[in-house]
Amino acid sequence: MKSKPPHSASTDTDADLPSASASVESPSATFNPWAAAAAKHKDSDSQSEEPSSSESSPTSSPQSSLKPQASSVPKSERVNKARGEGEKPVNRAKPAYKERSASSDRAARSMGERGAKPSGKRSADGKWVFEKKSDKSPYASSTKPIGLHPRNPHSGRYDMTLLVEVLPDLADFLQLNPSGEQTIDFSNNAAVLCLNTALLQHYYKVEDWSIPKGYLCPPIPGRADYIHYLADLLAEHDVSKLSTNEPPRILDIGTGANLIYPIIGTHAYGWQFTGTETDGTAVRNAHAIVEANPSLSKTEILMQRNSEFLFKNMIRSGDYFEATMCNPPFFSSQREAENQAARKWKNLKGEKGSVTRNFGGKSNELWCEGGELAFLKRMMRESVNYADQVGWFTSLVSDGDHLPLFKKVLQQQGAKQIEITPMAQGQKVSRFIAWRY
Repeated sequence: MKSKPPHSASTDTDADLPSASASVESPSATFNPWAAAAAKHKDSDSQSEEPSSSESSPTSSPQSSLKPQASSVPKSERVNKARGEGEKPVNRAKPAYKERSASSDRAARSMGERGAKPSGKRSADGKWVFEKKSDKSPYASSTKPIGLHPRNPHSGRYDMTLLVEVLPDLADFLQLNPSGEQTIDFSNNAAVLCLNTALLQHYYKVEDWSIPKGYLCPPIPGRADYIHYLADLLAEHDVSKLSTNEPPRILDIGTGANLIYPIIGTHAYGWQFTGTETDGTAVRNAHAIVEANPSLSKTEILMQRNSEFLFKNMIRSGDYFEATMCNPPFFSSQREAENQAARKWKNLKGEKGSVTRNFGGKSNELWCEGGELAFLKRMMRESVNYADQVGWFTSLVSDGDHLPLFKKVLQQQGAKQIEITPMAQGQKVSRFIAWRY
């Protein structure tokens, strides 16, 4: 497969939109279980936040997680006062989710300068042992993510001069923002495609990459965050007891024509990937990317011919995966996707909304019957059949309001551990859910 000049393939710029202000969480995406305490510190928090986007993200890290403040009035006085006034003492609600374990909190508080990525080796008893580094994400235990993961190389502004040296075609799309800095028009799908090509060449040593017209062109900084937070999860919890994999194997459900997760995970951690797809064109393009880039030679692409299943026939007898990952279709219909595109286009251009998605994507990449809710419930219910062959099942979750239901489904399935990891790229707040049996 030979590299081609950027074409009009649509692009996913959800996480790549430039932002001149600090990241803001939407009410539906908040992960702070202590809302009352967080409100008291809203002003002080906002002073410590810096602009965050795929072009401009904070490089500093919070040194401690937000915690509820203890009352200065002794407990006995509060109880007596409540009884004297005929009121019942107020019980503070418990968090709905364990964002991370206590060990994560301690690691986050003691985090020093950014270090090397976590590595691992197989111990004498055959278990894969990860080293725990001091650069573990400070956001693993935070209820309010502020920026990209510390190991994400896309923090800060893009070095357009460097990227133009890597891919001269990018110069045709450069323009100045109001501050006089070089950028591109993120509503121009050809410009974002060209930028992604340059990023993959420079940071991930992928010399030959292209996608079919109209297929999803992913925002690389946000996709990299998922990989790095997943690495944190694997470093914290040993799930290789039944594994002979060296290095770890990851199953990417719905890998797409772009093959973005295997590209990032292979380069950053040396993982072995198996990518699955239901779309024939996407499968052929993914194969072409693997064949054109020797660094991806251990990546396997499988076609799922029965779209009713996600793991069946993809996890075969004798397989063991340290983790699965997935970027599910978020919308329940084409109309829902088009309405979201219209709102986004208006925010980008200040014009009447267009139903043309500036990041594109085929129907199976964007929507399915029942949307994200139905898709992930189906994944969770099927996952129990492969409990002994997977260490961690994980998936992105777009709508934070779905989390309580997902937790209930997983508890009914017998999951022994559930983790919610918040992430933030620019103004977009997201998260992934992980569970194991």
